[in-house]
Parts: sequence; structure tokens; C-alpha cells
Amino acid sequence: MAINFPANPSNGDTHAGFTYSSSVGAWKATAGVSTTLSNTAPTSPSNGDLWWNTNTSKLYISYDDGSSTQWVQAAVPGATGAAGAAGSSVTSYANSSIFPSSGNSVGDFAFATNTKAVYIWDGSEWDRISTGVDESPVIITEPPTTTQVLNNDGTTSTVTMLATDPEGFDITYGIAYKNAGSTLPIQLASATTVNSNGVYTLTPSANNSHAGSFRARLSASDGARTTTRLVDFSLTFSVTGEILLVAGGGGGNDSAGGGGGGGGYVEDSAYEFQSATAYNITVGTGGAVAPAQDQLGYRGGDSKIASGGSDIYVATGGGGGGGVGNFAGTDLTTALNGGSGGGAGRASDGPGLGLQASYSGKGFGNDGGNDTSNQGAGGGGGAGSAGTNGAGSGGTGGDGGDAKQSSITGTATYYAGGGPGGGYDVSMGSYGTGGGASVIGNGGKGGIWNNGSLVSAPGNDGVVIIATQEAAASVTGTYTLDTSGRSGYYVYTFTANGSITF
Repeated sequence: MAINFPANPSNGDTHAGFTYSSSVGAWKATAGVSTTLSNTAPTSPSNGDLWWNTNTSKLYISYDDGSSTQWVQAAVPGATGAAGAAGSSVTSYANSSIFPSSGNSVGDFAFATNTKAVYIWDGSEWDRISTGVDESPVIITEPPTTTQVLNNDGTTSTVTMLATDPEGFDITYGIAYKNAGSTLPIQLASATTVNSNGVYTLTPSANNSHAGSFRARLSASDGARTTTRLVDFSLTFSVTGEILLVAGGGGGNDSAGGGGGGGGYVEDSAYEFQSATAYNITVGTGGAVAPAQDQLGYRGGDSKIASGGSDIYVATGGGGGGGVGNFAGTDLTTALNGGSGGGAGRASDGPGLGLQASYSGKGFGNDGGNDTSNQGAGGGGGAGSAGTNGAGSGGTGGDGGDAKQSSITGTATYYAGGGPGGGYDVSMGSYGTGGGASVIGNGGKGGIWNNGSLVSAPGNDGVVIIATQEAAASVTGTYTLDTSGRSGYYVYTFTANGSITF
């Protein structure tokens, strides 16, 4: 055993056969004590003898404990060491929600029995200590997979992506945008916020020029692993406008034939044009004339407004007028020399049997005159209303159906009247009420039999007119723009194919 000398001795103090000398600052053997310097221990020492081991430079004292004599290493106490820091405490709780939020020291531990997990206090919050294999967060409420249309009045829109962590770690939600630097898209007025339930709140711009779309990456992280989902958003604005479509009129027939039907007519007084969307315009041309008395005039072309590959409105082309020898009235059992005028909205070339109602309502032509005294006459072409029959033996062709009236350009105008039927060497009928040879979308007139100075006429081309109180962003094709005919309106009149975007 070692002998412990007093830590702060005074000169002359004795201890275990030694006397302290302050002049040399060491303990010296008391007189009568033998001191040996060697690399091996002396044999048969007396109690209190000293031995300095020259190999290890350590001092030993011979000590007789009453039963044996042994060499014991002499030990001198060192300086008192610094006090160690207090250890961290570990406290068990039923769950992490009742962990203390104050009075904690950095490095304190807490154990939650419900999750069997250990947490450490980092100075501001409890962080769970991970053990075993860490799994990625699992999405338990998936965000929508379809494009989300943001409110264009500036009010907020929300989407939800709720996640949980298999190891029980808290979830941190985030959002990034698919653009250079993940900067805030112009479609958003302020940064997106998200709460602890995974509800993302987006505040859209109310500026019409910010219309467009963007893609966002929603993320859920447990601090080590992250799960993401992609969601598309769009912001659109609408412009209320008025629309008028008139299709091409049907062609007539040159030998006492029926007049062509007026083009189909479509009107909408409050259509919502979406911003940043191209609307393609098709203007129907007039149907051609039948070149012989036993043929039918040709139908006019359809007028359309379409977007994204789908038709929005279609005005159907007028049918062609029937010729002599093509009985084609409402009574198929009676042969009539004068062919009936084609009806507006007819889906194929030919006479006015068209019971198909176009957007303008009925538009089928009537019978021609009979063959008494070889004086048949063509029936009038249908339009907004049915044309009249031919006069028969009187030789006068039937009148065309009534045209439609609109003030979309600021001026009351008639569109798509039925063409007059041809007479038998006497006279032909008249265009429908409000109609005339120059009115847009009229059906062609039938010719007079045996009169070379009067020939039948093709149908008139159609038109597409759009009137709005906001100017279009871009317009292409053959059109005119009038801002004076109707106060506060931009009136775009297309006479051939084109497009318009707001």
C-alpha cells in the first residue's frame, strides 16, 4: 500500500520514519533508517527502511504490518483537481407534448414513453434523437393532380399536402417554384404560407397582365429525408364580350330554281373570353350557283369560333336552292318544277327540307310552283324564317325567308336573309324582310326561266363580329376594328379567317 504524506508539512514534521526539511522541500529519513539505492529491492529490511528503485525512479518504504514486512510505494498527494460539470438529467414523460418548455439546460434529455424515443434540449426546443433506420415522410393527404385555377380577384386559394414521419419526427413543410432561382412567380402577389397541417395558402395577383401558369414543388421533411409532390397552378382573367356569327349563304339555281338559304346565325350577348387564350376565327364563304336546271345549288360554308382544338360556336352554312326537275319541297309525293330554296342550317347541299334548327331557329325553304302551263317557279330560300312557295302558274318565284337584325356594330343591320326563288319568264321573288343582294350571309337568288338577262346568284359570304370594352392583346387575319360606331366598345369584324387573343 502507498503512504500518503501530508500535503502542506512544516519544517521538522515527522511521518512514518521521515522528517520534513523546508530547506530542501523534501522528506528525509529519520536517523537510524537505512536507505538503499538499487534496481532490486533489499532483503531483510527493518521497519521504516527506504529503497529508491533506480529503474523506475520511485521510492518505497519497508512496512511491517505485524504479520509480514513488505515494500510499499511512497505517494505524495497532487494538487486538488477542478470540480467536474454537473451531469445532464433524463426525465420520463407520457408524451412529448408535456415536455417542459422552460427551466431546461442545454443537453438535458427527456424520454417519451408513447414513442419510446429520447429527446435533447438544444436551448430553444426539444429535438428527437434518431435511432435505427430513418424512413422518408409519408404523404397521408395527397395534393391535387389537376391544374389548380387561382382566384383572379386576388382572394387566396389553398391546397393541402399532409404528411407524417414513420419515426415520429416533426414535419417541416416547404415550397419551391420551377423557374430560375425558384423565385416567386408573377402570378402570386406574395409568398406562399403553409401551416403545421400542410395547408398551403397562395395569394394570386389581381393584375390582368400577370395571367399565366407555373409549377410548384411541395415538400415535407423530417429533418433528414424529404418527400415532394408537384402541383400545377394557373391564373386566368376573363373579358366579357358580344359575339355574332353568320355563315355563308347557299347558292341559287339559274332556271326558275329556288333561292339559296341564308347562312346560319349565332348570337351571344355575354361571352367570357379567357385571357392569354387564342380564339381561332373561321368565316364561311357563300355557296356556289347550280350550273344547270336539274342541279342543286351548293351550301354555304360554316362560320366558327374555336379554341384549344374545340369549337365554341358554329353557324351552319345555308343550303343551296333546288333546280327545275328537282322537286324538293315539303311534299315529296308531288313533282314540282320549281325547286325549293335551301334552308339555313342545312347540313348538306340541297333543298329546303331542313327541319334542323340552326341557332337562328327555323330556316328551311318552301315548295316551288306547280307545272301548270309550264310555268313552274322556285320557292324562296329559308333564313330566319321559312321562305314562301313559288307562285306556280303565275310564274313568280317565292320570297326568301326573313333576315336577322343585330346592332352589335352600333348600327342596326340585317344578316342572312333567304334568297328569292326564280320565276317562269315573269319575275322572281324578293329577299326576305330586311334582306338585299348586298346583305352579309344572304342566300343566292334563283334565275328566271327562259330569260337570259337574269341569272342566278351565289350566296353571300358570312362574317364573325366580336365587340368588347377592352382591346384585344393581339389580332390576326382579315378584319377591321371600329371604336367610333359604338361608344366604349372595340368592334372587331372578321371577313376572313383569323384569330384574337385578350
